[in-house]
Amino acid sequence: MTETAHRLPVDETIDLLRAELDRLAPAEREAKAVELLSVLGRAKAAEASSALPPVEEPGTGRAPLLICDWATDLGLDGTTQQLGITMAPGPTRVSKTADATGHSLLSSGHVGADILHVPAGSGFAPHTHPGDHLLFVLAGTGTISVAGEIVQTRPGQVYMVEGALTHAVGAVTDHMILAVGAPHRPLDSPERQELTAYAALLGDLGRITCRICDIAGSSGEELAANGCPHSPHRFG
Repeated sequence: MTETAHRLPVDETIDLLRAELDRLAPAEREAKAVELLSVLGRAKAAEASSALPPVEEPGTGRAPLLICDWATDLGLDGTTQQLGITMAPGPTRVSKTADATGHSLLSSGHVGADILHVPAGSGFAPHTHPGDHLLFVLAGTGTISVAGEIVQTRPGQVYMVEGALTHAVGAVTDHMILAVGAPHRPLDSPERQELTAYAALLGDLGRITCRICDIAGSSGEELAANGCPHSPHRFG
């Protein structure tokens, strides 16, 4: 005997369903039959899906540990740890930039880290991107432009801008950044960033101020005309 007290035999179940359908009006019977077929179809699909092994995207397989070198250990100088950073372009050009390059460090398929190299005078034009990025300044001075301000960045700093908020990153000197983001997109993916209009950088009064030069304007061209070399309008 394979059936239990908690389960109806198949034949009895079918008879009960048939009786329930027969007592309904024709229109209701048809609607209820379609509903039952839909339930059976979903159950069958779920059963088939659970029998298959999980599918992983290429390169996103999970490992117990992901580890890599991003700097050279130069030892201790007293109580100060010395790290060596290679100031060289990376092998991959960053999508939607003219000169920025980099190399990927780690990615779980969701969170990941990359080293970025931005030549002096170049940068990332005003943009947004999926998720937020933590940007660790490793070498060289740069700029971050957001919400009506252009601010200088330097080695030893880390900063973050909400991905949905238009911002731009520039290089005053050759600039190296460790970028950690989630969700992570490959350096050359067109989905890594979405370019926006320069006007999205302006503040509430429709102006942008360079905190390095102490110069304000209503556009990048106006800043440049007044002697400011840091406006990201030239990165587009």
